[in-house]
Parts: sequence; structure tokens; C-alpha cells
Amino acid sequence: MPQTMRCIVWQGPGQVVMQQREVPRPGPGQVLIEVMVNGLCSTDYPIVEGQVAGSKPGMVLGHEPVGPVVALGEGVTNLAVGQRIVLDTMLACGACRFCRQGHTELCAHSDEIGFTVDGTWTDYAALPAANLHVLPESIGDLEGTLLEALTCQMGAIEALDIRFGETALVVGSGLAALTFIQLLRLKGAGHIAIAMRNYPERAALAAEFGADEIVVDADGHVLRDNPQVQADEGFDVTIDAVGTQQAALTALGLARRGGRVLLYGLRKAVIDEFPLGDTIFRNLTLLGRTSAPWMWKPAMGLVVRGGIRLSPMIGQVVELEDVPALLTQKTRYGGPLKRIIRIRGQ
Repeated sequence: MPQTMRCIVWQGPGQVVMQQREVPRPGPGQVLIEVMVNGLCSTDYPIVEGQVAGSKPGMVLGHEPVGPVVALGEGVTNLAVGQRIVLDTMLACGACRFCRQGHTELCAHSDEIGFTVDGTWTDYAALPAANLHVLPESIGDLEGTLLEALTCQMGAIEALDIRFGETALVVGSGLAALTFIQLLRLKGAGHIAIAMRNYPERAALAAEFGADEIVVDADGHVLRDNPQVQADEGFDVTIDAVGTQQAALTALGLARRGGRVLLYGLRKAVIDEFPLGDTIFRNLTLLGRTSAPWMWKPAMGLVVRGGIRLSPMIGQVVELEDVPALLTQKTRYGGPLKRIIRIRGQ
């Protein structure tokens, strides 16, 4: 075991560097993993820009690792050395009202690995054994980096309570938008539209995954003349999978009277010009969702059975040394769909 390791460290808004730190030892209830690959998530960008509350300069970034367990801390009995793991990032307090009711995702005193405490863009990471899930053999390392996001998206779709035959609109062009199309189809949505930017390869994936209508209309103007919108004054369900002001306003504006709106994207923390009166008088239901820890087993099961396809969304594999530039460059959107960081071997 080496004495030191590489880490990608956030030093404040727009500042990301690689540092050398000591390899940690697993404490009680922890295991040490050797990180093989790690996803680069769209939420890493708001952290770097200083938009995520609780993020602390000096912390190690990253929260989508895959790698084997190499050492066990005291008291760990649910994992064994050599098992490949994936990470549930939420560190709940276990004592607040929500934790006692089994809703750790709502914990009032939580931390989150890679968001508010040290993450996993590093060669080795000491992580709580309770937050780790063994990756099935049939799921590859690269696919495994997409599972944490999939659990969040599955929890969000579950909250929307899709009914057979309902119409749905997804606003977005990224991994979340394409995953939502697959999940909406599995849930029985009758007509699925996606409003996206002009990315032909992503549009082809949207069609492959089950979108009935693909509109190059990131601002929603064209869709206002859509026959579905004209007939029902909008869609039964709309999803903002981007998190900008325009995407959120598009999702709100294209929901039918009495419709449900999922606000999922988090590119920006706040928006202006929120249509309060329109939301009230059109009787819209708004949902905000992120973590869904109860979805890990169903998510892995869906991938193993082929119900959800992750590999077509894997894009560029980069080296750990490439990460600071990727996180701080201005033209980050519209590149490879899912970047994955190769940290060890492979």
C-alpha cells in the first residue's frame, strides 16, 4: 500500500487543483476502497462554481466511485476484501425526525460525500460500510458510475406517480433527460416528448430509448404549437432535467391544468420570474427530488435485467490529471454525454 495518493481538491469558486495526501486508514465502521473509476456528474459543476450550500474549500470532490474493498475497519461484517462497491453519498444523522421515520434522504443534519465532506476523486477512499453496495458481476465498472444518478432519477419518477397512457415532456439534453425517457416508458407513459438542444447523437439515443417526439426546442417555443399542447393545454407530466431558469419556466409553462411538474436539474440554484399566479390558478403540483436511498436494489436489478440501458450513455474516459481543466473550462456543456474518470489501471 502506498503512503500517499492523488486527490482532486476544490479550493473555492472556480479553483480546482490536484494534490498529494496521505492514504487514509479505515476507522471503525469504515472500509478502504481502491478507486478504479469515478463518474463526473453534472452537479460537480455547481459545486466548483460555489453554488452548493455546505461545500467547503479544501475538500476532495467526487461521489460516483467504483472499486474493490482493500481493507476493513473495526466492526465491519457486511463487506469483504475484494468486493467491488458503489456509493450512496448521503450521511444521515440517524436521530432527527426524518431519520427515525426512515426518510434519511430528508435528514435535517446530513452531510453528503463529495458535496460537503471529502469525496472520491482520489486513488483510495475510506468510506462508511453502511453506505456501500456490492456491484453485481454483470454490471461493468463504467456502468457502475451511473448507478447513483439512476437511483435519484428512479425516486423522482416514482414520486410523479405516472399513470398508464399519460403524456410527458422532458426538457433537457443530458444523461438525466435520456434516463427519464427510459423510466417514463417503463412506467407506462403514453406519449413522451423531449425538448432538447441540437445534439444529433443524443436525439438518436432519445428515439432509441422510447421518445415519441423529439423537438429541437430548448426554450419551449415550438412546443406551444404542439397538437398535444393545443388539445389538453399541456402535458400531464413535465420534467426539468436541466436546472436553468428557462428550462424550469418551460416545464411549468407546458404543464396542463392540474398537471405535475418535476424540478430535477440543478445547474442553477435559483431562478427569477417564477410564475406564482399561473402556478396557483392552473393548480399545478410541483415536486423537487434528489436522493432516493431505497432505490439502490431496484436500480441494480433493472440494469442487470436490461430494463434500463446505461452503456449507450457512456462517453469519454479521461484521466484524473484532466479533471481540473474539465471542471473549470467555460464550454463544458454539449460535450461527451457521460465523462468517466479512470483512476487506477484499466
